[in-house]
Amino acid sequence: MRRFHALEWEDLKWFPTSWRDFGTDYLKFIATKFDIYKPILPLIRKAMEKSEQNHWVDLASGGGSALVQLAKVLKAENPELKITLTDYYPNIRAFELLQKEFPTIFSFEKTSINAMQPPKHLEGTLKTIFGAFHHFRPKDAKQVLQDTIDSNSTIAVFEPVGRNIGSWFSMLFVPLNVFVFTLFIRPVRLKVLPFIYLLPLVPLYILWDGIASILRTYSEKELKALVSSLNNTESYHWEIGKTKGAMPIRYLIGYKK
Repeated sequence: MRRFHALEWEDLKWFPTSWRDFGTDYLKFIATKFDIYKPILPLIRKAMEKSEQNHWVDLASGGGSALVQLAKVLKAENPELKITLTDYYPNIRAFELLQKEFPTIFSFEKTSINAMQPPKHLEGTLKTIFGAFHHFRPKDAKQVLQDTIDSNSTIAVFEPVGRNIGSWFSMLFVPLNVFVFTLFIRPVRLKVLPFIYLLPLVPLYILWDGIASILRTYSEKELKALVSSLNNTESYHWEIGKTKGAMPIRYLIGYKK
C-alpha cells in the first residue's frame, strides 16, 4: 500500500481547539500509561550523544505525549537534561502541567512553531518528532529534514503506527478506549465531555484521525527516498528502521558525519 495523505481533522485551522487539545491529551495518556516509546530509549540516547547536547527541542509535541517516561529515565542518567516543547497548535494547558510536574526538565514555547523552519534560538541542537512526522506532506517532510542539515542539527523521528496489521487492529478499540480513559485524563475538559458521552463525535474524530495517520505514515523505502533527495545529504549519517515487537516503532535518525 502506498502512502496516502488522508484528511486529519486536527490539522484544520477551524477545528475546535478544545477537541484538538483533548485529542493530544488522549495520546499523551496512552503513551504514558502504556510506555509505548520504551523500545526507543537506546536510539534517543544515541541521538543525544551524537548531538553533543543536553538540551533538545521537541517539534509538533501535541500534549508532550512521548516524553514523560523517557524524560524520567534520561534525567536520572543525565541531570542536565532539558526539553523544550513546541507545536504549531500548542496545547498550553498540557505543557503547563508537564512543566509543573517536571520543572527542572520541561520548558515550552507559547507561540506557534513551524517544524519546517524553527526559529534561530531553537536551531543547532537535537530535534525530535514523536508520532507527528506523518502530518507533513513529502515536500514539507523534506523541508524538515533539510532544515536539520542547514542548521547543523541532529534529528530523531519516531512513529508508533504504520501500514501494518497491528496498527489497523488497534483502531478497533479506539472508541471504547476514549469512553473509558476519559475518566482518568487530566486536565478535565468540560466542554468536550458532552461530545464524548452524549453525542460521541470526539471518539469518532480520534478514530478517523488514527486511521488517517496509518495511511499517512512513511515506509522505510519512502523515508530513504526523502533523505536521498536532500541537499548535502552525504554530509549526514542516516539511520532508518523499526524496533522489534508486535507494534514496532519506525524511526529516522540523522546526524552530522
